[in-house]
Amino acid sequence: MYHVVFTRPLVLLGAICLSGTLAGCSEKSAPATATAAPVHSQIPGRLKIQPASMKMLEIQTVSDTQDTQTAWAPAHIAFRDDRVTAVSASVPARVLEIHANVGDQIEQGAALVTLASPDALRIRYELGKAEVAYDVAFAEAKRQRMMFEKNVGTQVDRLAAEAQLRDAEQELQRARRTASLMGKGNNDRIVITSPRTGVIAARNATIGAAVEPNGEPLFVVGDPNAVWIVADVFESDLAGMRVGTRAQVELSSMSYLATGTVQRIGAVLSTDTRRAPVFITLDGDKPLPALRPGMLARVGLEVPAQAGMVIPLSAVLIKDERRSIVFVQSGENSFEARDVILGAPSRGYISVISGLKAGDRIVVKGGLLLDGAANQLL
Repeated sequence: MYHVVFTRPLVLLGAICLSGTLAGCSEKSAPATATAAPVHSQIPGRLKIQPASMKMLEIQTVSDTQDTQTAWAPAHIAFRDDRVTAVSASVPARVLEIHANVGDQIEQGAALVTLASPDALRIRYELGKAEVAYDVAFAEAKRQRMMFEKNVGTQVDRLAAEAQLRDAEQELQRARRTASLMGKGNNDRIVITSPRTGVIAARNATIGAAVEPNGEPLFVVGDPNAVWIVADVFESDLAGMRVGTRAQVELSSMSYLATGTVQRIGAVLSTDTRRAPVFITLDGDKPLPALRPGMLARVGLEVPAQAGMVIPLSAVLIKDERRSIVFVQSGENSFEARDVILGAPSRGYISVISGLKAGDRIVVKGGLLLDGAANQLL
């Protein structure tokens, strides 16, 4: 015989009179505050609740087959990797001044930081030297061409002068590229500017700090209008996921679920979490709040369903440490506890081998209010 155990206060609307030892309980003997307390059924394993208690339960209809399931994963907002730029020093230097901070809107070419570097002085000296050498080689090549045209110079001298000019021109171009990568400024000062219009997403520069070319970026500048959702998806949920998979996105700043599409799926799993990044862009059919990189979100991705009948894990209760039961609605306000045999869980669902049939209406949330002696351990 199935017994419903009284483990909840009547004020929670989940109290149930014990069948058997408390068979004398009735609506008349219940306290006045428990207006929605469950009522006994005379059939073992069944119970009836007051209509007011129905709002405490979530009920779903069991489907024989499902095409897709929703796999939920934690996520965050991030800059699109093709719209973010890391700004670093190209030579060893020391930070003298900082001109921008995190969160600042900045235009392309605006100053970010001023550095001091002995290498800057050397590079600019080499650039000046290359410019002088080019001017000398250009003048010599011009002189040799004129002399050759007037038959007072030799072909060998003209070709040698032109070869020297080509070498001087290549050296000048190299020196100019090196100086331009270093940044603006004079003497040993370097003024590093923003390579794009955007917002300062990160700043690692501090006054007086030494910086190296291979060190961490001094600034990260991103386009605030070019962000996407990055979901951390379990390895087991990646199998049926494709580019174009539909997604639901839940943000604390939105009162509704936004929709989006998977644009890219990471190829490498994290060794610690066994998750891979999945990149999602939001649809533009609804107004969206200002999305800031670093904001947290929750993403539901449509993935292929398990074969056969499946139910949410939240519907299953463990009784007497060995029985798996599900509460099935048998009337308008009445329910029966039904033993089920289950398969393996996956993505928040579990397959049903026996005990339920298509069309059964089951309690997927609130089952513990119907039977406080059970455990929801799955």
